[in-house]
Amino acid sequence: MGSKFVLDEVRSRFVYPKDKSFMVYFEWEAPPGAHALSGLWRDPGGRVVQISPDVKVESKSAELTCYWTYILDPQMRPGVWTLEVRIDGQPAGSHTFEIAGTTVPVAPEPAPKLPTVDEVFRKALPSLVWVRKINAHGQPVDTSIGFVVGKDRIVTAMQAVDGALKLEIEFSNGGKVQADALMAWSRPGDWVELAVNTNGLTPFSFGDPKGVAVGDRLTAFNVEGGAITIGGVDISGRRNVPGFGDRIQISPPLPLEAAGGPVLDPQGRVIGIMGGSVLPGLRYGGRKLISNPALRSNADSVNGITPLSSLPQPSADKSATFAELLASGVLTAPVSELDELIYAMPARDMTKSASDPLPRAITEFSVTDKTIWILSEWQRKGKESKGLVSTKVYDDQNRQRAEAPPKKLSLPYEPMRIGLPLVPAQLGPGMYRIDLLWNDQPVWRAFITIRN
Repeated sequence: MGSKFVLDEVRSRFVYPKDKSFMVYFEWEAPPGAHALSGLWRDPGGRVVQISPDVKVESKSAELTCYWTYILDPQMRPGVWTLEVRIDGQPAGSHTFEIAGTTVPVAPEPAPKLPTVDEVFRKALPSLVWVRKINAHGQPVDTSIGFVVGKDRIVTAMQAVDGALKLEIEFSNGGKVQADALMAWSRPGDWVELAVNTNGLTPFSFGDPKGVAVGDRLTAFNVEGGAITIGGVDISGRRNVPGFGDRIQISPPLPLEAAGGPVLDPQGRVIGIMGGSVLPGLRYGGRKLISNPALRSNADSVNGITPLSSLPQPSADKSATFAELLASGVLTAPVSELDELIYAMPARDMTKSASDPLPRAITEFSVTDKTIWILSEWQRKGKESKGLVSTKVYDDQNRQRAEAPPKKLSLPYEPMRIGLPLVPAQLGPGMYRIDLLWNDQPVWRAFITIRN
């Protein structure tokens, strides 16, 4: 009243949200004149959380008064707070009060420190292996990557073992072992598991492939100059392929030798296997292969990943040799090199004489086409003089769908041309693998498309 400050209610406890603000009022006896007053607000832990701007007061008497207003915040720390006042820089008293009803937000846990590329590479390299296909002559014909996932357990891509009679596994220290059986496999998923002595190597751990998205960068292992290297690939798409399952598309594509290697998330955990083929049997390290031009990039590089968060526990009952898997249709028969086969090709037209101009090679047909001709040219070059030539057709699940009538051949020293017919309408639309066989052994392979 008058020059006096009148308080309608005096309290030392304030509850949010009922109370939104409050005032703290001070009175002093001080010499007349100019004074500078400042307030320091301390939280219940004693930490100064706010310093109020200086208040300039021109006092004409020995009585000096001042008040401060504080706005409550829902995230203030509850407990006993203190306002300390200084006049002209010197302590001039304090007042305590309690704040309730507020909640201190819980600070998020700091993100885990991600390993560096160098740390990932140094940790991973000892547990990466080379996987080489061995042919009937004991020679390596194809190379891929594999990796350790448990005690005496190595995983690689199905395409890394498909068409092999046995495998050679080479470790980073140069040690080599051979394998001719699988303990687990998925032809549609493009992965297999081998039982090989891993000598206590540290296995890779698995992450969650659902935790990565298009645009994310993953870590993959490449092959450059015959050595395993490390680098980044970007997720460029995701899709579900009927009959084969989920696939993660990557960019840029990697060399074919990179298939079978682990693909890692930012924490260095496996989220998939490089490969993701949806054309089993396409990969073949020989010269007698023809494919649809649209498929050639798939035959020469890898641009897909089969996502995996785990692998089935090994079962001794399921283990099978390569010979057993070949007989049951899990593996694709290897293609043998035969010098007597000069060339082969799929075509719409048939020419009988080796001196006639060759028709155009065709890899895309229609169900309305009358015939698909598998033309081949032969010539005796060694002891191989007589045999049975036949053709078998398989769908994308490696099921035999057709067979051209076999022909007996007596090879002359001059080139001879023959044709074996297939009927597109009997096969229907789809992607097909065609094997040309000599005495029931594939010596040439092609992939064709039949459309409506």
